[in-house]
Amino acid sequence: MRTFFRRAAAFVLCAALLIPTALASDALGSRIYSYTLPICDDTSLTREVMWSASRSDLRTENYVTYKPSASVSPKVSYGSSVLAKQTVSSLAKDLEKGGDRVLSGINGDYFVMATGDPLGLVVTDGILRSSASYLNALGFRADGTAVIGKPDLTLRADFKGYSLKITDINKIRSTGGYYLFTDDFGATTQNTQPGVDIILSPVTKTEGQAVKGADGVALTTANNLKIGSLVSCRVEKVVEATGATAIPQGKFVLSIANSGGEWLQEMARSLKPGDTLNLEVYSADTRWNSVDCAVGAMYWILSGGKVASGLDASTAAPRTAVGVKADGSVIFYTIDGRQSGYSVGATIQAVAQRLAELGCTEAVLLDGGGSTTLVSTYPDYGTSSIVNKPSEGTSRSVTNAIFLVSNLDPTGTAARLYVTPTSLTLLAGATTQCVATCIDSGWYPMDSLPGAVTWSAEDGTVSDSGLFTAPAKTGVYTVTAQSGGVSGSTNIQVYDTPDSIYVTNKATGKNVSTLTLTPGQKVDLDAVASYRTVGLTGGDTCFTWTVTPDLGTIDASGVFTAGNVSGTGKIKVAAGKYAVTMSVTVNAPPQVSLLADFEGNSTYFTSAAAKLALEDTANQVQYGRQSLKTDYTLKSGTAVLAAQQDLTDTDRYLSLWVYGDQSGNTLSAAFSDENGQPLTQALTTLNFTGWKQVTGAIPAGAVSFEGLSLSGSKTSGTLWLDQVTLSNQKDRDSQAPAVSLSVQGSSVTAKITDNAKNALSQDRITLTVDGQSVPFSFNASSGTLTATLSGLGKDLHRVTVTAADCCGNLSRGSATLEGTSPNPFADMNGHWAAGMTGRLNQLGIISGVTVGSQTYFYPNRSITRGDFALMTARWLRLDLDDYQNVQLPYADQSQIPSWDVNAVKALYQLGIMQGSQGSDGSLRANARSSITRAEAMTILSRTQAKGYAQASLSAFSDAGQVPAWAEAHVASLVGQQVVSGSNGQLRPQAPVSRAEVAKLLFTLW
Repeated sequence: MRTFFRRAAAFVLCAALLIPTALASDALGSRIYSYTLPICDDTSLTREVMWSASRSDLRTENYVTYKPSASVSPKVSYGSSVLAKQTVSSLAKDLEKGGDRVLSGINGDYFVMATGDPLGLVVTDGILRSSASYLNALGFRADGTAVIGKPDLTLRADFKGYSLKITDINKIRSTGGYYLFTDDFGATTQNTQPGVDIILSPVTKTEGQAVKGADGVALTTANNLKIGSLVSCRVEKVVEATGATAIPQGKFVLSIANSGGEWLQEMARSLKPGDTLNLEVYSADTRWNSVDCAVGAMYWILSGGKVASGLDASTAAPRTAVGVKADGSVIFYTIDGRQSGYSVGATIQAVAQRLAELGCTEAVLLDGGGSTTLVSTYPDYGTSSIVNKPSEGTSRSVTNAIFLVSNLDPTGTAARLYVTPTSLTLLAGATTQCVATCIDSGWYPMDSLPGAVTWSAEDGTVSDSGLFTAPAKTGVYTVTAQSGGVSGSTNIQVYDTPDSIYVTNKATGKNVSTLTLTPGQKVDLDAVASYRTVGLTGGDTCFTWTVTPDLGTIDASGVFTAGNVSGTGKIKVAAGKYAVTMSVTVNAPPQVSLLADFEGNSTYFTSAAAKLALEDTANQVQYGRQSLKTDYTLKSGTAVLAAQQDLTDTDRYLSLWVYGDQSGNTLSAAFSDENGQPLTQALTTLNFTGWKQVTGAIPAGAVSFEGLSLSGSKTSGTLWLDQVTLSNQKDRDSQAPAVSLSVQGSSVTAKITDNAKNALSQDRITLTVDGQSVPFSFNASSGTLTATLSGLGKDLHRVTVTAADCCGNLSRGSATLEGTSPNPFADMNGHWAAGMTGRLNQLGIISGVTVGSQTYFYPNRSITRGDFALMTARWLRLDLDDYQNVQLPYADQSQIPSWDVNAVKALYQLGIMQGSQGSDGSLRANARSSITRAEAMTILSRTQAKGYAQASLSAFSDAGQVPAWAEAHVASLVGQQVVSGSNGQLRPQAPVSRAEVAKLLFTLW
């Protein structure tokens, strides 16, 4: 489909034949732009785009105006029958195949959508093809002049001394009266009910003779159904029809249903072959006798220059109409609708008012809505195309159409140039290519120009090749081409300031209002401007781009390159005095460099004013298993913890965890610039206890991290430090690595990924089998761990990969390698935990009770706190003799079973088991009491390195019963999928069974 805007020629204006248009329409709104294009002698095609203030949207009209002359002729066309529907463009193609040059065409009458039956009359070649005596009509004489009115046709059948009314010609038969059918209706009458059908042959011997009708009306003889004629017929056959009757070519069928009146039926049945029957067709308005073609028109909207009363004034829709001016000129009018941003349409009343504004005194409304279509042949084209924009997206098939065809032939004599710009509406400074085509005196395109083309413009510039550059001011500017003594012009609308700009991604073509990018990512942006929703051709030179400092850079052509750090801001694009902004976010993936996590043997820092030692007491560790204990003494008011680390471009923040001493002293970070000059960044005031993350921005110009310093009035104190990092963003990275583990036989493969860049290294990854570390290989670039296990035997095993990122976030992936371990327990046969207890017993972690010759595990018994400590200590593979001299603080330590004492001492010494307060305020071990599930999960969680994410417990119906001191530990085990609960419950206060402990220990490996 070629639209008004798109063809290389677009829709242009020949300056010499410009038809003036008003700056505003009272009916439709203020004009945005208007172009009129001559397409034949006294014939032009016009487009007007207007802004409707009442609808806050555009209205777009397209219409053809012609003055009746020998150069053009109107035609009415329909498909293979008056019921056959076709699109206007396909009907135009049929005419072109027949040799016509279709200058323009519009859709015609309203019709029944289901059948294609036109509501009004149809006349072509002077012959009545379909009738409707009660509707208005639009007709055209052979000289092109138009007739508008209400024909009020009289249709009669004269026979047997009677003159009987014919209800309609070539309409779907209903139950009442006579209907007349011709082969224009189709192959059959399409009747579905029984009736009487009379086959008639026209037998008029001499056409054009003056005769009188049955009522004395003056008629002329004819062999076809012409308005104002009498057709003499002979009865060929009388048919008692049960349904449809075939319509012989060139003959008539007079039909009446059996329900159509008994006397009328009997009159029809009284006819015999050979009888004479005369058909009369006439109108009291004799203007219709001279009509060559006509269609029905439901609404007569303008008469005598006045708008008809009672017209719809509320519903805006696509409309088609025809108006006649006082001088006889005719307008084929369309206005598109139901397309916000292009055209909302108009009410019937507004169309009538608009045609009156255009000088019409008479006008009728044709079918509209999805039927509204206007086709035209541009001067430089040989065939017609659709000019408007049908509201349904594609052209609707309609019952008939009205065309204007040329009566001229090609002459080959150059008469004018047709100048076509690529774009008609420009921003100031934009360019559009203009092309000139030579048109001959018959309005046909010529293959070549009569000479070299010279271009000129009243303002702006135009190159020798026709490239026009718009001037800086709003206005309508004329570009003219001359060649071989003929010329032509086009008008181009220029706006210096749009009222809308939207931004597109050049790569995708999609509109963008926000951008989210990663550092260094580029996006090529285009700006598109419009005025009152009409698109304005622009270009890089028409817009000015700016961006929030430090967010990135944007060049003059709209290419934005994101900066290296996270941030939010705006990109602004402006044209003239109008500008828009779009939000931009640069999401730099966390890029963290680990300076120290204190997990090995190094303290990282050195100091003459502080005693530095690695600490493994659980409460004094924030991540992993160790922290740095710092006993400091201020000398001359300061204490320095020295280090040295060169900085990179992505290092923007220093971060560490501090366990404060509430000294009120200040902790600062020390840096140096490229000249070795010191730079300091205060991190925090030590007015707190417990763990706190402190972060400071690295000072501008710093090239090296030189350590930490303490200053203040309190001369000594103790701090614990953990997880010292450099990063590109202020916010802490709290997302743990993702571990996906696969074990196939003895082959282990794990995919480990992290959201932070370069966050993983082999020294922070472990692979264990049943809690014992085994060697592996790790490809840091792909994040792939591989290993081949040995010595597995046929036993059950637990394989686990644990990974920590630079910020200390921990995650794990585990898999059970199925197997069968020996089962020494008589009461575990068939038990769900048999495999796990067998493996744990095999490794000396659990044991049972021997009774006679059998050993029993008693899996369903609750376990005491003392026995739980023993199982846990063995699971940790502790040498309990190393802890026999530990002094316990428990008031009830004498009640600890002898076999559990050293295990309780070990777990107390390691900060894993702490005891509970008795009713008398004393600290007690309660070693012989059953341990609850919450207590067991807390102790096991304390055995782990710190840094695992804590899951929400809201999915468990009894989450509220978890003690506050246990909540973090329970959430950690749930997050690791070690604990999943049962039937949606955690049962934190319930005792834990020996079998459940075995499962927890095996799963935690």
